[in-house]
Order: sequence, then structure tokens, then C-alpha cells
Amino acid sequence: MVRGGALQITPWERQALQMLADGQTAADVADRLGMSAPDTTTLLAELFGAMGAETQAEAIAAADRRGLLACATLVNDATSSSAHPSDS
Repeated sequence: MVRGGALQITPWERQALQMLADGQTAADVADRLGMSAPDTTTLLAELFGAMGAETQAEAIAAADRRGLLACATLVNDATSSSAHPSDS
């Protein structure tokens, strides 16, 4: 959370954000981290709020901007192609 004006997140919070960025659901996060779904939802909402995000997408984007994610693959279905560039 925010401490001393800077956002500091725990390893659990970082893992949860990474899982969400990788396309997993809050239920997946709860299962993986051994938490109840309601507790996970509450903790994610608090984390999103601390990041100034109202939605999961905003939280992932904020985490990416802050360098908190190992790698976020954001795909826009409207512009993505099913063919891989090396398939040509």
C-alpha cells in the first residue's frame, strides 16, 4: 500500500497483480494463494484503490507503468492477427 508517499506492495500483492495481468481471474488468484474468494476480492479492491485505479485494467496498467510486472501482454482483439509474423 502507500507508505511515505510511495506505493509499496507485498510479494502477495505483486503475485496477484501479475496473475491478473496474465489473464487469470480473482478466483484463480484466490485458489493459487489459498485465500477465500471474498477476502481476495476485498484485498484486490484495496490494492486497486491504493494504486488510484477503479478497475482491474487500470490497476494492471498502473502496475506496468511502475515496473511492478514481469511482463504484461495486452492484446487488442480488434488489431491482433491470428498469424504469427514468422509464419509468412
